[in-house]
Amino acid sequence: MASTLFSVSNRVALISGASSGIGAYIAKGLAEHGCSRVYIVGRREAALKSIASAAPGVIVPIVGDVSTKAGSVKIAEAFVQLEKQAGVREGEVALDILVNNAGIMRPEGLWGDGASAEEVKDALLKLEDEDWAQVFAVNVSSIQWLSAALLPYLVYASKHNDGFREGRGSIVNNTSVSAFYVSRADKLHLYAASKAAAESLTKNLASKFTKMGVRVNSIAPANIPSEMNDPANPGSFISNLKDIIPIGRTGNEEDAVGAIVYLSSRAGSYVSGTYITLDGGILVGV
Repeated sequence: MASTLFSVSNRVALISGASSGIGAYIAKGLAEHGCSRVYIVGRREAALKSIASAAPGVIVPIVGDVSTKAGSVKIAEAFVQLEKQAGVREGEVALDILVNNAGIMRPEGLWGDGASAEEVKDALLKLEDEDWAQVFAVNVSSIQWLSAALLPYLVYASKHNDGFREGRGSIVNNTSVSAFYVSRADKLHLYAASKAAAESLTKNLASKFTKMGVRVNSIAPANIPSEMNDPANPGSFISNLKDIIPIGRTGNEEDAVGAIVYLSSRAGSYVSGTYITLDGGILVGV
């Protein structure tokens, strides 16, 4: 058992929002851990190709938009077609690992200590209806759309060749500690609300899918470098908290990959409907 407990060798994975940051880390990590094919989804073709060049023939780009139901269905159709081109027979397409990683943020209004009610009002009204709709579409709706569109292939992976005992048929949603973290200093109400909704959706999908053999969990990262959390940006979450992370360091790609491998292997095959915080102890230490 020791050699296979954390193995994802010869598995097929699909990762949304994988053209940079945590999604790219996970794609490269799963390829390095022996996955046979790792499909990466995003809207930026050039960026996807750059990531895919790290493991040609293993990491496979799919250009698509997960923010709409139609877009997610098209991604699922593209995945099936590419699997057939790889030699998988009709009716035997299987998806072992789905990582719903796509996420966006919109800058909200800011105010300082002692701000007047008018200043707070103006800051909270900075974003438009369209901003809220777009953030929820990418950070929340896409999880349901893509998971549903790919569900038959996740079920197939789980139900054949003792797959569920090996941890096959695993969905992992990348949410954020912002789903749980409330601070007077942070003015990211929209982002936090969307991530809290993503955590709720994770549990709701787990309550339906687990009985079908498909486990649904989430990782809630913070302080792991990405485009949205860039250490070079003095206003980023990671820059503001890097000196008070209880564990004494910022996160890295191995931290993200390790959690995905655990949840998608035999080691995590008894886990569904839960989350793993990857924050260096911020939630409990601040």
